[in-house]
Amino acid sequence: MRKLLTTTLLCLPAAALADCRLEVELLATDLKGVPLTEAQKFQMAPLIDEALKRCRIQREAASLEYIAKARRVAGVERNEEGEVVRAKR
Repeated sequence: MRKLLTTTLLCLPAAALADCRLEVELLATDLKGVPLTEAQKFQMAPLIDEALKRCRIQREAASLEYIAKARRVAGVERNEEGEVVRAKR
């Protein structure tokens, strides 16, 4: 029982890290083909950096907030079906 508990606790941070990384990868995929201005690129770079930083220290909620901010800057969002749509400005 103790071994199972230890294994579970050790795997949880790895799962959280994987979720953060997956969201960053999805953001990168969503941005393919989206024309970004230089100002948008400069706004997004620190947001993505902070998201990755939070992901590494296992603060998934904070990481996802930064990813959401980066999506807003780029003007893309995902609908309920998971499809990428351009946000209305």
